[in-house]
Amino acid sequence: MTIVHIANTLEGIQPAIDAIFSSHGGVESVIPKNGGTVYVKPNGIHFTPHTHTDPVVLESLLAYLRDHGYERLAVMESCTGGNFTRLVFKVTGYTKICRRYGAEPIYLDEGPTVQVSLRDGTHARVSRRLHDEVIQRGNNPSTRSGHSFYLSLPKLKTHSMSKVTLGVKNQQAFPVDADRMEQHSHETLHRRLAALYALTQPDFCIVEGLMATAHGHFPTTETIDESLVPMEILIGGPDTLAVDVVGARVLGYSLDEVEHLRLCAEWELGEGDLARIDVRGVGLERFTERLPHTLLRRLHPDVHWVIGRQKACVEGCRGNSEAIHEMLYHDHTPPSPPQKSGGEKGWTLVCGSGFEESDLDDLPGKILVVGVCACAEVGDRLAQRYPRRRIYRVDAHNDLMSNTRYQAKLMDVTPVKMVPLHPLISAITLLQAKLHGLKARVPPIWG
Repeated sequence: MTIVHIANTLEGIQPAIDAIFSSHGGVESVIPKNGGTVYVKPNGIHFTPHTHTDPVVLESLLAYLRDHGYERLAVMESCTGGNFTRLVFKVTGYTKICRRYGAEPIYLDEGPTVQVSLRDGTHARVSRRLHDEVIQRGNNPSTRSGHSFYLSLPKLKTHSMSKVTLGVKNQQAFPVDADRMEQHSHETLHRRLAALYALTQPDFCIVEGLMATAHGHFPTTETIDESLVPMEILIGGPDTLAVDVVGARVLGYSLDEVEHLRLCAEWELGEGDLARIDVRGVGLERFTERLPHTLLRRLHPDVHWVIGRQKACVEGCRGNSEAIHEMLYHDHTPPSPPQKSGGEKGWTLVCGSGFEESDLDDLPGKILVVGVCACAEVGDRLAQRYPRRRIYRVDAHNDLMSNTRYQAKLMDVTPVKMVPLHPLISAITLLQAKLHGLKARVPPIWG
């Protein structure tokens, strides 16, 4: 049977890591001492607290590997749209941790790319370094010595679009920013996640579960008490799908409730049957709570939402708009109303498809139209009905950069002030990323 170990971290993170590897014969049985690079892939989606793999666990893992004689270490990631990974590493402390343990930081949103074909029939551009040394590990004759080893280090989180985000979804970072956008709707997202997992599976996966995140993937500072559940565990094993099935069970979800995991099991990409997984360490009976995956939807009272009656994808235009809005409103919006213009207060966000004429009556303030569907259906009609209004359009699927840019502008938020660094440091970091071939699209730092 496939072994997945749930380790308690209350007696230390490194002992928990050791317990996981010990269940699989010890770390040297898991990771060959062949001189290859050990690539660690945390979930570094954003620098907002509790959205990323806890730096303490990343540091403990690198220290553990160093102590066991692994000298060639690398930490790779490509963060969410509208941000860039070099900045996330700097804010979270990943950069300092890499320097401390001699690990190479690899920003997958920088440098040359190569196109790959995916099982869902689509193509995507990925980092050439990722392709040559991780996706093609074992097949690359140019590797200096030994094969590389890929260790996934995701965070234990629910997700408003995919129920959970664990090891399988950790590979959503692989395509460049522009190639994530199109495949991010109700019809496409779940198959894309499974297809990216089919492209290459980690050699080992350890889920960081010091704190589990509820109510989606972007807890705000103001709602943090409602969004975090102390767990103090790590979950690990060589079969990432099996690890995810156990992780989903810890969060309160079954395989059939998580579409991308169900597809991976259907495609025989690992063990999806919980009854066929040997769960060791902390027993599953400890976990009795079902953590909500939906957003809290604590939205600004002066913003008017017009949601399509036929379709408004939680996986796309609606879900992303709400997640961005919650973050901006609770963590970055100044106390004044989001817009004051000509005596009017507030503004309007339109997304989805299937609008009646009455839905478009008496809309307040400036208007933001998000998504291909809404732009095609009502973009021109709104311009005709409100000729004196400023109307912003995000005419693409999952365009997090433009969505963040326009919502920030409408809520009087300066993008550079969202970063907990001196603005000059942020600007220099962005320049460094661009000099290294940044592929991610970021909002203008001054709005």
